Amino acid sequence: MIADFFGSEYIIHIGILFCLYAIIAQGFNIVFGLGGLFNLAHVAFFAVGAYSSALLSTDFTWALMPCLISSTLLAGLFALLVGEISLVLSKDYFAMGTLAFSGIVWALLVNWKSLTRGVLGIAGIPRPELFGVDFSSSSNFFFLTLALLFLSQILAFLFFRSRFARSLRALALDEFSAQAMGRDARALRNFAFFLSASFAGLAGALFAFYLNFIDPSSFTLSEMAFILTIAVVAKPGSFWGIFPSVLIIVILIPEGLRQFDLPSSILGPIRQLLNALILFAVVFVTRHSLFPKQREI
Repeated sequence: MIADFFGSEYIIHIGILFCLYAIIAQGFNIVFGLGGLFNLAHVAFFAVGAYSSALLSTDFTWALMPCLISSTLLAGLFALLVGEISLVLSKDYFAMGTLAFSGIVWALLVNWKSLTRGVLGIAGIPRPELFGVDFSSSSNFFFLTLALLFLSQILAFLFFRSRFARSLRALALDEFSAQAMGRDARALRNFAFFLSASFAGLAGALFAFYLNFIDPSSFTLSEMAFILTIAVVAKPGSFWGIFPSVLIIVILIPEGLRQFDLPSSILGPIRQLLNALILFAVVFVTRHSLFPKQREI
């Protein structure tokens, strides 16, 4: 068993968290890193994926693969809807538009009690089976998340090496020049938005199946700031940078703090403060590359 090899279920838990956050952060990196779009709705797509799989598996007893595919596609379709509305805006207004959508989704999670159960959340989400493999075991679920991480990162790597990614970078650097060279800004950004949200939807579905319970507290603006910190520390637009960043922000800092004998009421705020300080420091040091000045003639 993998638990015997690594020594404990705790290590498996850490591995699953790494896989989940690597998927969602790489998705955010597509829009924020390549496209230069400050998308604050990414956590809302994460919530759409989680709640979709939770409802489909509990209320309709859907199997694993239909739940994963539906959650991934539904998050992507929501992104296209948001893109049609928000991509007509620019810069700060775009960020405000996506933030508004995120707020709407969170309000629906809290208040649409007949569907989402409100603040009580959805409990009893079953661990699925696939090809006779029971994923109620954390070790088996780790292999599932690792396999989906591998497949999603192959897709992301191919996208990062494609002409679409080069066009997105060009639009981020100088939109008018890129459009003058025949780049369709709206179509490119909508495609990137769809792919990015699909990653978040997939991570959300796995998140729901792993915890067996979800509620709105997992999809707040602070979670969005956490994902943003991962992307900024990784260097926006860097494919490989996401993995050491997830290791530092998701694993090393929180687990390092656990070594101190502190109550959770103190440990949580300290962790958030450290993340905020790291984000501020990285933004301050790399501000010229994160927010480059437009060339003028």
